[in-house]
Amino acid sequence: MVSVVVPAFNRAAAIVDCVRSIQGQTYQNWEAIVVDDGSTDGTPGAIAQLAREDPRIRLIRLDSNRGAQAARNVGIRAAQSEWIAFLDSDDQFLPHSLEARLNMTTKERVSVVHSGCYVVQEDGAMKPYRVDPMDGRIYQKLLGAEGPMFQGLLVSKDSLKRINYLDERIVAFQEWDTAIRLAKHFPFGFEPKPTFIYDCRNSDTISKNMVRGGKGYEQVLHKHYLAMMRYAGPRVLARHYRIAASWYQAGGDQRAVRRCNFMALVWASFDPETFLTKSRTLLKLAKYATLFKR
Repeated sequence: MVSVVVPAFNRAAAIVDCVRSIQGQTYQNWEAIVVDDGSTDGTPGAIAQLAREDPRIRLIRLDSNRGAQAARNVGIRAAQSEWIAFLDSDDQFLPHSLEARLNMTTKERVSVVHSGCYVVQEDGAMKPYRVDPMDGRIYQKLLGAEGPMFQGLLVSKDSLKRINYLDERIVAFQEWDTAIRLAKHFPFGFEPKPTFIYDCRNSDTISKNMVRGGKGYEQVLHKHYLAMMRYAGPRVLARHYRIAASWYQAGGDQRAVRRCNFMALVWASFDPETFLTKSRTLLKLAKYATLFKR
């Protein structure tokens, strides 16, 4: 059996379609654990009605809003299956989603599988969304770049126990942190066929909260700092800080932009390929140091 964990907060308008996509799977040996994260709308009532119609659907209600990671952990711990899949409450599985990824676990003999997806854009158009097809031992790759999305992950429950579940402190890029921690211990499989639909039209998605995105990116960067330095090197650390700066820039947090750009220049100065231009880099560092003090 597969346990599909769905964190939900004020998703009354989308949660039914989300759960229906689980019911429409070609692989039918599943349970859906919807963890209501303190919703104040009709989300719990909608799920309770679905659960009355289908005993494979379970509703767990939290007394307060604790965040998606905490809700996922509650669902993981309550799961009765050896396999855990994740689905966000405003997204949907494609019909073959569970079957295709389960087949991949058998074929590749792995405890973690991820997949590609379709993305629904602002204008409603649905297009393939490129997910880097990482497979095998991908720990070093994930230290250098983001990887799987939660909705594409199928993970053994024992693997999640091994990493002590999900880190509830991370506010964004949570799947990147989770993938890094899993990849440190387990090889990954990749299912090239899209297995879910990622709907990014909702105004409250994390990807649209740019400052939160920058903060989450920095959290993952700082958490895995030493490993990134060891396996990826200063150039990659500099690039990570530039990416974090771009998120803060889009969110208008100029102090955080200056901080991240300063750190990017610091790490770029240690890159052997920039050694010949070190004097120019040092001048930039002095400039950013001055700005950072303001």
